[in-house]
Amino acid sequence: MRFERLAIRIPSGMKYIHLVERFIEEICDRYNIGMDYYGNITAAVMEAVENSIVHGNGMQEDKMIDLVFEAKPGRLIFQIQDEGDGFNYLDISDPTDTTHSSSELQGRGLFIIRRLADEVHFNEKGNCIKLFFRIRGMREAVHIDRQKKMESFKQAEKKPSHEKNR
Repeated sequence: MRFERLAIRIPSGMKYIHLVERFIEEICDRYNIGMDYYGNITAAVMEAVENSIVHGNGMQEDKMIDLVFEAKPGRLIFQIQDEGDGFNYLDISDPTDTTHSSSELQGRGLFIIRRLADEVHFNEKGNCIKLFFRIRGMREAVHIDRQKKMESFKQAEKKPSHEKNR
């Protein structure tokens, strides 16, 4: 896995959201992320960016959203930060709580984000969220298997041609 850091900056307008989608697609292509992870990453990051645009920066296009991606051993990290005042992320109601009316509910987006990302962290101010996605499982096993096959192939190529046909 390549370890790198990439970033984009967009104005706080929904018309720029396609740039975020393209950014995520390019990262997932680069890191050979399967559709299962791709769906979770896309939905969670897009929800966080939309929250930053709407709630953080109040759709003010003169305010910016910074999206930073980092690849670390075994995980992908997306950080979304807006220029807003932040919020108390600990004081958001549970949208699955049926004792509240639907007009009182907030936090559906955060609920979705927390269910799709493996870890979610906020800065103290509440205007920056980090989403962590663990990349593991079959992909690693397939990668190891491919490496072994390539080594076998390389060893076979080194043998004299009369030994290859035996």
